[in-house]
Amino acid sequence: MPAILSFAPMIISGKRRHIIHAFREAGATSSENARSLEDVGLSKSVLLEVQKLRGILVKAGQNRFYLDEVREKKVMRFRRILVFTLFVLAALIAWYFNKG
Repeated sequence: MPAILSFAPMIISGKRRHIIHAFREAGATSSENARSLEDVGLSKSVLLEVQKLRGILVKAGQNRFYLDEVREKKVMRFRRILVFTLFVLAALIAWYFNKG
């Protein structure tokens, strides 16, 4: 596996955290406090669109968005469960094939 592929999840995760942090720092955590991408120091990106599709960033009109903290926590919880499950599954598969 090329080395760059092993770093890709870390890079994506870091960029995702940057997006979330930018909205939190700007106080854009409700429809009343929604901000434009420019206001929070971001520009359009594929990862930003993914956060919109997941409902983490919610459009509040006039190209303004806010961070849905509840949704973000649910998505992060699901991710942790998924990563843990995949880790356990990989460990079980490795154990099974190496027990001989």
